[in-house]
Amino acid sequence: MNVRALFSFVVFGSLLIGCGGGSTPAVVSPLAGNWLLVGPMPTDAILSAPPLLPSGVRLAMTFDVTGDQVIAGGFGNNFCDNVGAAFEFGDVAAGILAADGSFTATPANSSLSTISIKGTAPEKSGEPWSGSYTVSLGVTAINTPPCDAKFSGTFTATSFPLVSGVYVGTGTSQASTSGVPKAVPVSLQVTLQQGGTVTNPGNGEASNYFSNVLLTGSIKVQGSPCFTSGATRSTPSSSVIGNIVSARFLMDDGSTLNLEGPLTDVSEGHISTGIIPVQGGKCDGMILFVPGLDRQS
Repeated sequence: MNVRALFSFVVFGSLLIGCGGGSTPAVVSPLAGNWLLVGPMPTDAILSAPPLLPSGVRLAMTFDVTGDQVIAGGFGNNFCDNVGAAFEFGDVAAGILAADGSFTATPANSSLSTISIKGTAPEKSGEPWSGSYTVSLGVTAINTPPCDAKFSGTFTATSFPLVSGVYVGTGTSQASTSGVPKAVPVSLQVTLQQGGTVTNPGNGEASNYFSNVLLTGSIKVQGSPCFTSGATRSTPSSSVIGNIVSARFLMDDGSTLNLEGPLTDVSEGHISTGIIPVQGGKCDGMILFVPGLDRQS
């Protein structure tokens, strides 16, 4: 069973409430963007052996900075009894970017998990920066029997670009012919752009800011008996958090196609997708099996 999840640090309690067009502010913190903290890239697949790292941890993050507030989200793997799984954090967290560039992002404590990221923002965009992480995972049904679920370490963060380009892939969908399920070839062309303006209510007063988490785009599908194209929905919003791409497309038959998967390396040349479910529309419950998408441009 694959286990994937993500954690989200949100300064104001709700990161993506509404979205729209807009341009990046003239002054952007060098901390803003995608970062691989502990590599290689995390994955949503079960791993049979830890990566060649002393900690066995993988961690990727996406940061926004608005004023002196740090907003961040990410995705990671840890290893338990030599089997790797994803971990998640969903509680509200706040980070303050000090004048010297230092910050700490710590989520509200819960009975199941806590995380803290400390670091110093780079002076220029794309430059590596150093920091440390501390993670504590509680025991739940998905990680029983319990292991040592407390781990920490230091890192040197590596920048990787905001997702932008056209990705293509082929696979199959399950269609029914005279009541008999049949695998039908399909091909996907997905255009993605990471980053856009979101509305953050703050203390009851709406304010817009550029978020690196927001994902917009469109999709074309050949071979499906139900739909041929779609565009990302405004609610719920699509996102890139850490290295996890999560795109929800409203298709031309009224269905929603949910495409999710991790970027496999910092070149962003491949998104590992796998199972792509469809909800509503003419083929409610249909599943597309597309192993991955490769960037064409």
